[in-house]
Amino acid sequence: LILFQKGQTTTPPPFEIFLCFGEEWPDQKPKEKKLITVQVVPVAARLLLEMFSGELSWSADSIPLHISHPDLKDKMVEQFKELHKLWQNQQRLPPPPPP
Repeated sequence: LILFQKGQTTTPPPFEIFLCFGEEWPDQKPKEKKLITVQVVPVAARLLLEMFSGELSWSADSIPLHISHPDLKDKMVEQFKELHKLWQNQQRLPPPPPP
């Protein structure tokens, strides 16, 4: 993610997790042909990628997290708000002079 944010790679890091139930995997069969597959998308990873790629589509005050423990959710929302503020401040700083 850091290399992508710095422009050192053109492809964003993968963050989806695929699970397969009831069959061997990986094998020659594509995941679309499996009987039961689940795609897990960690919300934190998706939000960080959107933030660093400039595709941020949410406001820092309305992060749509779905976490079961309310205390953990509150902490994560505050951490995302802080991270978003830091990122915005970083975008405003002029580049450092060459050595």
